[in-house]
Amino acid sequence: MGWWKVQGTQHIVGDTPLEVLGSAVAEVVSEYQSTWKRRPTKAEWEALLTAVLGADEPEGRASDDGVVNKVKLE
Repeated sequence: MGWWKVQGTQHIVGDTPLEVLGSAVAEVVSEYQSTWKRRPTKAEWEALLTAVLGADEPEGRASDDGVVNKVKLE
């Protein structure tokens, strides 16, 4: 298993979390294809991520001890 620094930050990512995220993405795509015969749009991905990561909550879903404090979608 490998871990890499995120360029320009002190944060790290690892291959196992990336594999888990890749599997989750594949499941979401499969669900959309099964239900609507298409892949999710960028807006749908942004809405899903916002909901899961808690960007609409003032304090965010995770604390500083976690991974995400706030999600900013542009």
